[in-house]
Amino acid sequence: MDDGSRIPPKNRDAVKLMDEKGVAFCLASGRSYHSLEYFYDELSLIGRGICGIAFNGAIVYEVDTRRRLRTAALSNKLMRRIVRESRPLTQDVYVYDIDGVLYSEYETEIYRGYYTRSGLPKGIRDLDEIDNDVIKVLLMGDHGMLSDAYARLEGVIRGECNMIFSSRRMLEFTGRDATKGCALKFLGEHLSIDISEIIAVGDNYNDESMILNAGLGIVTANAEESLKAKASYVTRATNNDGALMEIVETFL
Repeated sequence: MDDGSRIPPKNRDAVKLMDEKGVAFCLASGRSYHSLEYFYDELSLIGRGICGIAFNGAIVYEVDTRRRLRTAALSNKLMRRIVRESRPLTQDVYVYDIDGVLYSEYETEIYRGYYTRSGLPKGIRDLDEIDNDVIKVLLMGDHGMLSDAYARLEGVIRGECNMIFSSRRMLEFTGRDATKGCALKFLGEHLSIDISEIIAVGDNYNDESMILNAGLGIVTANAEESLKAKASYVTRATNNDGALMEIVETFL
């Protein structure tokens, strides 16, 4: 996707070429499966029996049925601690429940814009009233505030979960096994594809685990600099320029 959350025409053509060559394709995203359905539809992949990775690896699912194949939840106890420590910093603290519903305690402008853009099921409620394990906690806002939140919470969670920036305006908390790398390994086993035969492509910190675990880890030209040093290949194209087509032409 480009910076405007659109699929560049070159990337759409690249997915079509992969399909013609019998190469399995999967979107591995921090987004919910509700949000990803739009992109699978744009790529004409609905009804094809493929799988997806959502919530930064917390869920692996069947795209057509939304049946969860793997769920790596965040414990309710830990969710409550994260929410409690985050409240003094921002009102934009959100929780995705196990069904992918986005909850907030306040109808803020950021919250309204986020669920509207993403097409998410949502609700306003006291987050302490959520009794079950959840998919993730999300903090949204300017990068300075989120950096303060990172510093405040790093000692609180003590490695009990993943805390990662999925963009400069999003800080996410998921279960320890909820990474794109773990999800990719599971999906490979589910599809009987060895991890060494999988190409992973990304551009941000939440992509690092799959880039390191895949047989070929690739980042785009506009990726975070620290990721470029860990990748097997850096594309000449950015995510806006059809980097996926470059990968297809180079490796497939």
